[in-house]
Amino acid sequence: MIKSRGAKGKARVTFTVDPQVGAQTAAVCGEWNDWSAGADIMHRDAEGGFSVTVDLDAGRAYRFRYLLDGQRWDNDWAADAYVRNDFGGDDSVVDLTALAEAVPPATRRTPAKKAASAETARKATSTAKRAGRTAR
Repeated sequence: MIKSRGAKGKARVTFTVDPQVGAQTAAVCGEWNDWSAGADIMHRDAEGGFSVTVDLDAGRAYRFRYLLDGQRWDNDWAADAYVRNDFGGDDSVVDLTALAEAVPPATRRTPAKKAASAETARKATSTAKRAGRTAR
C-alpha cells in the first residue's frame, strides 16, 4: 500500500495484491465505497499481481479488504492495523490521519534578507561589546 498527499484534502492510496495469492480477479472493498465489489476493480500487473489507486479523504482511517475471484476475502499484509469485524474475521485498516496535518510552508530567505540579518547581528554584537566596556 502506497499513500501520498493529494489535492484539496485528499490522499492517494495505491492498493496492491501480491501475485502469490493466485487470483484471477481482485477488487478492494471498503468503507469509502460501501464495500462494493464493483467500485474499485484492481488491474493485473505484468507479474500477475493487482493494483488500483483510490483518492480518499485524508484525516481518517478506513477499513477494507480484498475480494479475490469474487468469493475469497483477503487482508492486506502491509495494513496499518487490523480490526475485528462482525463476521468473525479481521478488516485491514489504512490510516490517513497523518496526511491531513498541515505542512508548514518552506521559508526562503532572499539575499537581501540574509544581508539585513547579518547586519542586525553585527550591530547587536557591537552594542553588546560597548555595553560591556562601559560597565567596567
